[in-house]
Amino acid sequence: MATMLSLDPGGTTGYAIFDVDLVNLDQPAELIQRGQIAGSLNGFLDFYHDVLDAINIDLIVCESFTLREGVYGADLSPVYIIGAVQALYGETAQLEYQEPKLKPLCDDARLKKMGLHISGKPHANDAVRHAVIYLRNNKHMPTLTAGWKD
Repeated sequence: MATMLSLDPGGTTGYAIFDVDLVNLDQPAELIQRGQIAGSLNGFLDFYHDVLDAINIDLIVCESFTLREGVYGADLSPVYIIGAVQALYGETAQLEYQEPKLKPLCDDARLKKMGLHISGKPHANDAVRHAVIYLRNNKHMPTLTAGWKD
């Protein structure tokens, strides 16, 4: 089993921690913990020292930052958090980045169908969403069956 951390970085960062077998793709992933971290980079670093530092993270799935043309005054918090993730985990964990435009592959209705949606925590839901999309795109059969089999 491997520990996967999924992040939706920002002013409020969503996170989700899963146990998943990355070799035997027929084993279900187990959601261990999810939540939201306030405080941008400083909040993330506090969370790292208080929680993540004690966990052996094997894989990180993180939303990438895309600066959209015509958007002025963009929040750069995700850039700083991504930099911290690279500094903290770049040599010890596999880092995978996903573009924000992939989120519609797993909307709230699909998260609810899978029993993974939590009301009032949009950033935590986005972190779970990124994990589910990563597993889906890597042909993780329990995820495909739970979320895409009609």
